[in-house]
Amino acid sequence: MKSQYVSELKSGHTVKEKFILSKKILKEKKDGGFYAMLELTDRTGSIEGIAWDSVAGDLKTISVNDVVFVTGNINEYNGKLEIVVNSISQIANDEIDPADFLPQCEENIDTIMAEIDEFRTKVTNPFLKKIIDMFFDDQSFVEKFRLAPAAMRVHHAYLGGLAVHTLKVLKLLSGMGDTYTSLNTDLLIAGGLLHDIGKIQEYIYTKKIHTSTRGKMLGHIVIGYEMVSRKIAAISQFPEELKLKLLHMMLSHHGEFEWGSPKLPMFPEALILHFVDNLDSKVEMMIEEIKKHRGNQKEWSDYHPFLEREIYLHEED
Repeated sequence: MKSQYVSELKSGHTVKEKFILSKKILKEKKDGGFYAMLELTDRTGSIEGIAWDSVAGDLKTISVNDVVFVTGNINEYNGKLEIVVNSISQIANDEIDPADFLPQCEENIDTIMAEIDEFRTKVTNPFLKKIIDMFFDDQSFVEKFRLAPAAMRVHHAYLGGLAVHTLKVLKLLSGMGDTYTSLNTDLLIAGGLLHDIGKIQEYIYTKKIHTSTRGKMLGHIVIGYEMVSRKIAAISQFPEELKLKLLHMMLSHHGEFEWGSPKLPMFPEALILHFVDNLDSKVEMMIEEIKKHRGNQKEWSDYHPFLEREIYLHEED
């Protein structure tokens, strides 16, 4: 873990730390040579930097979005803090802790995963229990699942976001059987647990959250469908109708063709999964928009392109 974060830096501080090089502009000086205007970023924010002479020359071999180790001093210039860089060097990817550079869930991830495991214990159908256990007893899968974001931006776009979103979906699903007594609650839980697992391959999240080549080509719906299909194939005598229903829930959970869903939900459990998944993502968008503006006295947000509306920001005292 880093010992110095952007939000903690003050004028007069000496810096010896890792940052993402988020901007680099090389300029030629009037008397010859180069200087560089920089932006250095971690999970808490960004700070501008300036590098002179030979240090600017070192930057010619370093690319934007590389992680770098910087030494320097914090000055105040035109009312803003900046790092006067004394040295800069690139850091290898295997020396990077994503938690230093990406936002992460506020909740304790171990607690989140323990609550998810409680839902696993409620499944009584042996075939659904088997396929769930094949994923969540696999340590390699769990390590990726607990770290993955649920999106690249807008909602749950942070480390652990997938687990947080999955747990909220499970909690919302858990009361549906009391209202609609004919539902297959085992199928609901299985769908809730597995519907977004393709996101562990859809996103790359070391220095920033972005979409993998596989994610661009296929998307998490198809990736998740393939992951579940392979597990089902390894389970002897898995019932055909149960297989079709579970896979249909994977394919239809976005609910509408224009939202990237290959199929529309065609039975109650699939429909409910879609609405609950959609509900949590949209509520989270609103909550995050309210948090972003907290303390700035605005009554309404700007137009939200994903929710297609302004958000009322006032909170009760």
